[in-house]
Amino acid sequence: MEQKRLLLFVTLSATVIFVWQMFIFPRIAPPPQPAAQQQAENAPAQDEPEQDGLEQDLPLVAQKPLKDGEVKPQPEQPKEQKPAFARNPRRTIVLGSLDPESGYFLQAKITTQGAAVMEASLNDPLYRDLNDKKKPLKVLDEFSGAKEVSRSLQIEMKQLDKKLEPFLTNTRRTDWKVLEEIKDPDDPKIIQAVHLGLTAPDGSIEVHKVFRLEKYPVPPDEDFRQFRNTKQAGYLIHFDLKLINESSQGQVLDYQLLGPVGIPLENADNTRKFRDVRIGFLQNDMSIDTETLNAPDIIEEVQAKNVEKYTRAFQFAGVDVQYFAALLSPDGKNFKPELVNGEMRSNYSASVEPVLIQQNVKNEAQSRVTIKVNSEEIELPAGGETEHSYALYAGPKRESLLGPPLKAAEIMDFGFFGPVAKLMLWLLTTLHSIGLSYGIAIVCLTVMVRGSLYPLSRKQALGAQKMKELQPQIAELKKKFGDDREKMGRAQMELFSKNNYNPLAGCLPIFLQLPIFFGLYTALNNAVQLRGTPFLWIDNLAAPDALFKLPFNLPILGDNFNLLPLITVGLFVVQQKLFMPPPTDKDQELQHKIMNYMMIGMGFLFYRVPAGLCVYFIASSLWGICERKLLDFQAKRRPATTTDPNVIDVTAESKKSSSNKKQDKKTKEKDDKPEKKGWFARLQEIADQAQAQAALNEKQRDQKSGDKGPGKKSKKRR
Repeated sequence: MEQKRLLLFVTLSATVIFVWQMFIFPRIAPPPQPAAQQQAENAPAQDEPEQDGLEQDLPLVAQKPLKDGEVKPQPEQPKEQKPAFARNPRRTIVLGSLDPESGYFLQAKITTQGAAVMEASLNDPLYRDLNDKKKPLKVLDEFSGAKEVSRSLQIEMKQLDKKLEPFLTNTRRTDWKVLEEIKDPDDPKIIQAVHLGLTAPDGSIEVHKVFRLEKYPVPPDEDFRQFRNTKQAGYLIHFDLKLINESSQGQVLDYQLLGPVGIPLENADNTRKFRDVRIGFLQNDMSIDTETLNAPDIIEEVQAKNVEKYTRAFQFAGVDVQYFAALLSPDGKNFKPELVNGEMRSNYSASVEPVLIQQNVKNEAQSRVTIKVNSEEIELPAGGETEHSYALYAGPKRESLLGPPLKAAEIMDFGFFGPVAKLMLWLLTTLHSIGLSYGIAIVCLTVMVRGSLYPLSRKQALGAQKMKELQPQIAELKKKFGDDREKMGRAQMELFSKNNYNPLAGCLPIFLQLPIFFGLYTALNNAVQLRGTPFLWIDNLAAPDALFKLPFNLPILGDNFNLLPLITVGLFVVQQKLFMPPPTDKDQELQHKIMNYMMIGMGFLFYRVPAGLCVYFIASSLWGICERKLLDFQAKRRPATTTDPNVIDVTAESKKSSSNKKQDKKTKEKDDKPEKKGWFARLQEIADQAQAQAALNEKQRDQKSGDKGPGKKSKKRR
């Protein structure tokens, strides 16, 4: 009995082992492949991932000897063998230099993870980090999200990602192999370009990336600042992408290229310009049509899952903030846009679309956005390859730097008063070039502006002074005519006419100053040269003066105490007291109250404007106050004469008396006419004559309607 059990046990055990070795084990543990050979060019980083494709030793199992004629059973082979994938070490390659004398404008850090730009910094001393001026400004920087890191110029390839999926990685997360580092021939310590590559585990697809910076030393006969402000090529990161089909049959490949990431949003609490996506589309005549997409609109499209893809060929696409821009542009001899169905199409990209990197819940306008380029489907034959070249501009927003070949000057938002803004900016730069600080240059610019408007502002001040002198007469007229507004209006206009006062004349200087005000405001918001420029206690003329930090946060105003806006509003109030006549009735009292409330509102409105703009307003207000005091001094030496309101006849007059008055007025104007008049004086005279003629025509129409009315007889003097 025991022998039977032993024999049964041995037979069953042998059967189980045979089935396990021949059928089950090969399915769950396929034969290993030899690991790919790799030449280690760089030492691996500490966080180097484990290697895939390691060989495994299979256990040896004793086999029963075969009988005569018996065929050895073959194990079932797996349907598909897992290819080997050798991982590369993590490295960071630094291109360019932070030394402004090196000839490079940038320092760019390239990471092997995803073969992308980790960060890019400007080495110009003019562009420093506002939080720590000892550090250079990073115009590009990686952003670590919840799922993965976003970096500039990283790509996605679904064909290659599918082959990397079994190894739990993709083109963005895996480390690419450093194939070549190109040194600066003049300084071997500086790397000028780097060549990286990635091959599919089965060897069917090969992708190459080349990042390159060009060197532009300042010529001996040129000024450093002038050269840096005009040399666009120094701010370009050149990027070449090559796709190779290494398989024995044709393939269709495509890629998605991420645009610039990490452009800094400075002075976020006070700025009115946030991160905007800018795309410059090519028109049929090769001109540029610029499209602007702000962060809230992009968030709305993303949440609605309806992000628009633009199929037109683009000249540039990227992100800009107040003073800096990062723009991607197709480059190289292979870029050949063509007209298709009345629309310019690119042979590089099928479309370009906005991308939301990170949403700011508190303030959507401060969210991080960029663009993504979706390539055309590229048909490559066996052994075929294609190359697409791009240039990424990462630098300041200056018209001299954004011109051709980038053709992105339209991203400078000068607004409706663009010519005036450009003139103001040119004057500021010119004054600074002769040795003045930008703060003093703004004061000098104010003097130039107010000086050119002096004839008109003097006329306005004289009119305000005369209005003050006429207030008693106007009060008498109101007592005389009471609620009869029609007669009161006629009498008041006649009083103004006899005293040579035009109530609308004071509006002309204000209207002429409006373009200058808006132009200067726009110029200061676009003047990157004012960024970080100190003046008196002010650290940055392009931001509020922020005298000190408040221990609490005020709604709308923030947590900084800004002194310049308070001084500006205070001077506005003083000017108002000097120019506005004292109220003589309830209507004027109400008007004064409204003006006082407006001053309070302007205080809130101006509290966060750039300090440079406040300097302009302060200088302009001081000029106006001094001008008014000078006129008051001259008036004391030569008192003005006014007409007695009791002699004003508000009844309809004859044509003869009207013509006599008109002749008297012309005689008086002729006597008062100066020998020479400037352009502003002639313009003012034309306005006065037009106003007088309009008043006379209205008066004659009233006379005519009164003469022809029912039950009325015309009055004639014989």
